[in-house]
Amino acid sequence: MKSVLTAALVSLAAAPAFAQVTGEETRWCGNYGAPAEGMAEEFAQFAFIIGDYDADIEPWDAEAGAWGEPLYTARWNGRYGMGGRAIIDEWYDPGYGYREQSGAGINIRIWDEAEGIWKTAWHYTTSNTVLDLRQQVLEDGRLHLWQVYPEAPERNVWFETHDNGEWSRTSQTRDEETGEWVNFRRIYARPAECNR
Repeated sequence: MKSVLTAALVSLAAAPAFAQVTGEETRWCGNYGAPAEGMAEEFAQFAFIIGDYDADIEPWDAEAGAWGEPLYTARWNGRYGMGGRAIIDEWYDPGYGYREQSGAGINIRIWDEAEGIWKTAWHYTTSNTVLDLRQQVLEDGRLHLWQVYPEAPERNVWFETHDNGEWSRTSQTRDEETGEWVNFRRIYARPAECNR
């Protein structure tokens, strides 16, 4: 019995920290749907979010001038929904599925072709929050996000894609002294292994 317990503890210690991020029910692993036929070209702007991702929450280290070590890792999954006419992505806090206080959220993203903008509703279980968000590719070529309701402090937020199916969402705030945008936090997403 002692050797079985020792082997179990050794295997847990050897597992990567992010392997135990969330419970099994947070993995979709291939059931991502497809866009509906005839969707606008812009519908592909969020194609990078389709899949299962481990998302590191990284603070900006102003002294080092670089992104710091992750504060924690969450799960972010995306799929096509509503018959392929929307993109639905879910967020799971670390420990979701086995730690009661861990919450989850869902974005429902719909492309408004008439206005040329993404309209998104974000719902979060821990605070029962509902946010009205917008996303659009702006002059800098980045897919930006901003909050319409409820009113929130001004932020500069955008998505970027990287190599190997990785992507990020960067947030900046205004420096109180200079009024310049400064890095604040980044969510860096890597494709998750579905067989964990």
